[in-house]
Amino acid sequence: MRCLAIIVFCAFSFFAFGTAGSGWADQEASLSLKGIQVVPHVYSEELRYFHKVDPEKGCLVRLVVECSPSAPHSSQAAEPRFTFNGKDAAHWLQQGAWTWYEMPENKTSQAKPYRMSPGSVDVFSFNASSSEWGVGENFELGILDARTGRKDLHTVSLQPGEVQLSSVVLLSTHEESIHPEEVLCHVVNGSNRRIRLSGLRLYAPSPAGGLLPLDPLPTRVEGFMEEDWIPKRDRGGAVFSCGPLPLTRGLLELRVEDKKKRGRSLWAALRFKRDRFDIGAGWLAIPVKPGHVPIATESYLRLLQRMHVNCAHAEVVPGYNDDCGPGSLCERYPMQLMSGFADVERFNRDEWVARIHGVDILGEPQMGRSPMESFEALQAYDRARYPTTITLSKDAGFRYYAGLSDFPHFDAYRVVAPSSDAWIRYDRWDGERLCWGAPLEGIGEMTRTLLHLGRPLPIALWSQSVHHNWSGFPSVERKVPTGGEIELQAYEGLANGAKSLYWYSLESWSLLEYRWAIDVTTRLGREMRVLEDLLLRGDPYHHERRYRDDKPHWDLNGIACPNAALLFAMDLSYRPNRQKHVFEWDSPRLLEARYPLPGYLRKVGDVFRVDADGIEDVEWRAVRKGVAVRCEMDKTAVFAAAPSGDLREELRSRWKDLMEYEASVGFDPAQNEADYLQLREPLGLGPS
Repeated sequence: MRCLAIIVFCAFSFFAFGTAGSGWADQEASLSLKGIQVVPHVYSEELRYFHKVDPEKGCLVRLVVECSPSAPHSSQAAEPRFTFNGKDAAHWLQQGAWTWYEMPENKTSQAKPYRMSPGSVDVFSFNASSSEWGVGENFELGILDARTGRKDLHTVSLQPGEVQLSSVVLLSTHEESIHPEEVLCHVVNGSNRRIRLSGLRLYAPSPAGGLLPLDPLPTRVEGFMEEDWIPKRDRGGAVFSCGPLPLTRGLLELRVEDKKKRGRSLWAALRFKRDRFDIGAGWLAIPVKPGHVPIATESYLRLLQRMHVNCAHAEVVPGYNDDCGPGSLCERYPMQLMSGFADVERFNRDEWVARIHGVDILGEPQMGRSPMESFEALQAYDRARYPTTITLSKDAGFRYYAGLSDFPHFDAYRVVAPSSDAWIRYDRWDGERLCWGAPLEGIGEMTRTLLHLGRPLPIALWSQSVHHNWSGFPSVERKVPTGGEIELQAYEGLANGAKSLYWYSLESWSLLEYRWAIDVTTRLGREMRVLEDLLLRGDPYHHERRYRDDKPHWDLNGIACPNAALLFAMDLSYRPNRQKHVFEWDSPRLLEARYPLPGYLRKVGDVFRVDADGIEDVEWRAVRKGVAVRCEMDKTAVFAAAPSGDLREELRSRWKDLMEYEASVGFDPAQNEADYLQLREPLGLGPS
């Protein structure tokens, strides 16, 4: 006889040790409910919408099911089926209580009915939108093996736990490799006991059904903390060496234990892919004029290279990447790509996988495609060796699409652009109501919401830049954001956890019309490239909004990295100019701020500032559980706090390399008139 043992968990990785309500009890054998994790639904209550926000809050739930052989060398497979309060998943979707699900009946499989081989595990998911499936509620889970008729019932409590797998980053030690070889895990310990990370296991698909452990077991490279212990109410993590991973959907199991050796597992369902920090642009395959395609134009590619943009929304473009042989444009100006990539067999080849940032086929699904329809569209990529993305736009509804893609992101803009929230309802400027702009820090609100719903997976954002047809407000003469508005929106995303950023939209004709934006984009791109390894490897741990006279004054944020903390300050004391319809700052201003630090980073030996002009000294001092910083700043600032001066020298060297790189491109249409003409003419625009 075979048996099914089940573990219930959620991608947000709140973790309850033991079975429901059992606290820190020792792990039991199979045929038991091992633990529960949930992703509580959230949305920002600071954003304001035309229509009332649905107050119902459910959870994203993932089930890890194990098929345990009843005897050694058993070859019998199981056919799992589930009921939830006596009903199948389709019932709860039809009732509107769930938004999407992936269960045996609709899971992709080489054979039907879906089966699991002995010794395998697999992941089953549902996303509930009703508060009846929210935090604190219970449901009866029925587990049936359809081949034997054996059925077990479990009462499952949707209770958030205390230990969180906060972030997983898959890295490669070889620049040319498409396969991740290291796994970086950030863990938050919200319990009253110290814990340590005792081991990692990875699972990949088995041809016989389900997921089987990969061998050999990953080995620890380094931990963030002294003696590998994470103190109570603190955070830490470790890097594990795993060898080249297959590029597929899989499962991660991180073992944690307390000082009495009582352990449990933290889980993450994810696609094995090499994570990287990309800076993107929009639809660069759209011709300016017939025969003049920006991404197939060398002068425009040189400009993107100088601005540190390495990603574009494009697929196969004649003249650019239809032939990537020696000397071709795509060899000299390589770009990561977003598009449909529907021909999976073709694009699964190594040379294409190396260039694909992610699948983007859904458009903005919140504008008319249901979560279940979105799931079914993305299911076609289950066998792809490249990741999927989803583009969300309305913060209040991010929760309904939680868990659907490998790399969720959002697009939302805060000045002179169409929007999903009601800008006229914000009254933070002494009651003055605006139709042309909204609080820029709304980008931070949305980023935190998406990060919460997506953990431990990476997230990204489309950040507002110059665009030729921002047309939400015909009565407003100004049609593009200012440099300051561009900067603050981008940093609100970066400071809150975005691991890639795409400018909307950097079409060539927009940059040519708003030539000043070239330097703005270049400087911000340089700053991101100096910090990209820290942004990629880090995990947001702190957000504080400071007020003065009941008005937003500063946003202060922290990102914990294995070897340092990035500390951000965003100036929120801007005000609207009624005549020009722009936001203005009284800059520079004096910043005096305290930042808490994770325990493993509190032995600070160096704090310095990083910006486009290099590495700068800053006045700082150690305080209880953190550091205090004092400096003048203009709109945004980012500081690094590290145990020694090694990071300062590393980032200074990185900055120098970037400056040399920009100079080596030898193309500056922002400042050089001949270069500007050289950019216009190949695009078919002629002299300005």
